[in-house]
Amino acid sequence: MKKTIFLAFISGLCLTGCFATREEMATLKEDIARLQEQVSGLQQGVNKSTSKIKIGQADIGARMDEVELGQQKVEAKVDESNNKIDKVSLRIDNLEAIIQSHLKALEDRAAAELAISSEKLYQSAYLDYTKGNFDLAIMGFRQYLEKYPAGVLADSAQYLSGECFFSQKKYDQAIEEFKKVSRFFAQSKKIPPAKLKIALALELLDKKEEARPLLDEVSTQYPDSPEAKIANDKKKELQKPKKKE
Repeated sequence: MKKTIFLAFISGLCLTGCFATREEMATLKEDIARLQEQVSGLQQGVNKSTSKIKIGQADIGARMDEVELGQQKVEAKVDESNNKIDKVSLRIDNLEAIIQSHLKALEDRAAAELAISSEKLYQSAYLDYTKGNFDLAIMGFRQYLEKYPAGVLADSAQYLSGECFFSQKKYDQAIEEFKKVSRFFAQSKKIPPAKLKIALALELLDKKEEARPLLDEVSTQYPDSPEAKIANDKKKELQKPKKKE
């Protein structure tokens, strides 16, 4: 830039040197000096701007480094937090496993104690039944059914309640108790003997026409059961004409 302006003025001097006066030459020199000052000022401004740009670039680079460093710190904290979360999750899983194990042990113990308690109650009632203490047996079986309606011996308790009344020749009450076996214990093995006993109780109440369908049901629905043979024998007996007195 400086060289271009200086050459322009030198060219002007060469063209006008022969004709310019001393005053004009002085004026021209002053103009050249002013132009040189202006050029120098412009150059300084450019240098300052360049310096600022470089400083700005350095600042931006430093800030980017700070941002990158901050990001690395954040990522490190995130990884640390994730590790802590994993450890806590593992501890929670371990605690849950321990709790489940304790609960299972408590449930098993409670079930065992319940089984022992219910079995004792049933056995006490059954012992009264075998001894012929039918009223006590009925009370015991009913108590068992009230406390353990879904117990493993509930169907047997219900059936034996009917047997107690049957043994006392209280056939109407026996029939009601035997009917409850089918009503409340649909999958029970006590259903065939309960239906057979209902038929036998009806016969003893002189209700043979009501007894026959039940005997047929026992023999057809449970053909392989011991009760089926008894039902068939009883049907043959009922078919025999009464002897004249």
